[in-house]
Amino acid sequence: MNSFPSLLESISDLDKIQIDALLSLASKFKHRESESTLFTYKRPIIATSFLENSTRTKHSFAIAIQKLGAMYIDFNAETSSLKKGESLEETFLTLFNQGVNLCIFRGSVSHQLSQFRENPPIKLINGGDGVNEHPTQALLDLFTLLELQPELEGKTLAIFGDNIHSRVGHSLCKLLPLFGMKVILCGPKTFLPDPKTLPAGVYWSDNRDETLAKCDFIYVLRIQKERHDPAVASSDSSDYHRLYGVTLDQLKRMNKLIPVLHPGPANIGVELDHSLIKSSLYKGYEQVQNSIPVRMAIIQSMLVNNDKNIGIINGEKF
Repeated sequence: MNSFPSLLESISDLDKIQIDALLSLASKFKHRESESTLFTYKRPIIATSFLENSTRTKHSFAIAIQKLGAMYIDFNAETSSLKKGESLEETFLTLFNQGVNLCIFRGSVSHQLSQFRENPPIKLINGGDGVNEHPTQALLDLFTLLELQPELEGKTLAIFGDNIHSRVGHSLCKLLPLFGMKVILCGPKTFLPDPKTLPAGVYWSDNRDETLAKCDFIYVLRIQKERHDPAVASSDSSDYHRLYGVTLDQLKRMNKLIPVLHPGPANIGVELDHSLIKSSLYKGYEQVQNSIPVRMAIIQSMLVNNDKNIGIINGEKF
């Protein structure tokens, strides 16, 4: 895909044609219609650099890289020259000149990769930046939704939980309306963004039951206590579960036996209950499975985009 960007920071970096092509390629990978080991003879080197903890994202990228036949390295920022004061740009340029072709980066600072939009020091995928976006998670969520319901036009997904701090939630709010979906953000008012800032197709509610009655899919988020002030972080989780948690019994009572997605990690007994996560309605493990072919498709599309404008400083080749 020659037009694929060399910096995937946001869903806004892709258009619908590119997204459709990604999903088609991911489907081929998942159903083994496309060869997995694509780089047997000239193997690219791909690094992950995660400044925040991760299980699902980091490991699925590592598996995707190796399934494609590329070389994988885990760049440990905690033991790197970043700890000596080296800039992120210099670190990426060093990796590039060591032969690394692509880096998947996660950090706690929002928009940290925006500085590289004009001159990427290396091909970069955002693995989640602060409270900004998590585009690859949103893309695999869309892939999962399409497997559940091939026609999403006019359908509604409700995102319950800590919407204001959810980077994947922010990406989904940009992505799903492109496919004709409505999104309802639901939770306590302190967990919701200013309704005036919401894009077209995205709505706001602090009433769980009313929101459940309107939606076709449920997407549940954990409370990100690490991003809240201490008063919120220490609040009673059982009270949150009573007012905004989603349970299997509740869905049965409302006759809303619809798919439930979760990006993980799930806090059982807070945003959802044990019986729901063990039921056939819960699609979190399908999301985990789909993360690998979708991330394979993203990696391949970036590696073959034929972009020569990489590793340049001040308009000159490094």
